Amino acid sequence: MRHLPFENWIFDREKLTPSQIAELEAHLQTCPQCKHIQTGWKEVESLLHTPPFTPAPPQFANRFQASLAERKAKRQKQQVRIALFTLGGAFIFASMVFILRLFWTVPPARLLSDIIGWITLAPQRWSEIQYIFYYWGSQIPPLALVALVFLLAGWSILLLTLWLLTFQRLSKLGVRGQ
Repeated sequence: MRHLPFENWIFDREKLTPSQIAELEAHLQTCPQCKHIQTGWKEVESLLHTPPFTPAPPQFANRFQASLAERKAKRQKQQVRIALFTLGGAFIFASMVFILRLFWTVPPARLLSDIIGWITLAPQRWSEIQYIFYYWGSQIPPLALVALVFLLAGWSILLLTLWLLTFQRLSKLGVRGQ
């Protein structure tokens, strides 16, 4: 006997025509192998459609709620760490690229002489900078100087406040805002 079309029909009974269903039923009466496949398939379908219900352990909801806050805090800390490591890694990478480019374009002897020259001229440059500040400080009217100080202090306080609020929000909500 040929079993292949009947075996396929057992697994795909919804698409059969009435004549094919009748032919399948007649075949199942005479073929124990296909009858065995059909009973096994019906048992599998019944298991798939009615999964066993397993009740939750006692106090499951309470333990889940208690651990939810802890898991959320842990995930937020992890997000902040990822963001900080990413920023740090980007800074280190950019610094390395800058240093490599510097060594690639400027000979080491010139770099060394420039560093030595900068160190030896630093006190002279510091006194020149002090003189420039003293000179321009004496040229600026006192009222304008006070206004400039208040303006800079106000902007500094505003920016510091915004930075602290952003840092607080990131520490409470996480980087991705969850």
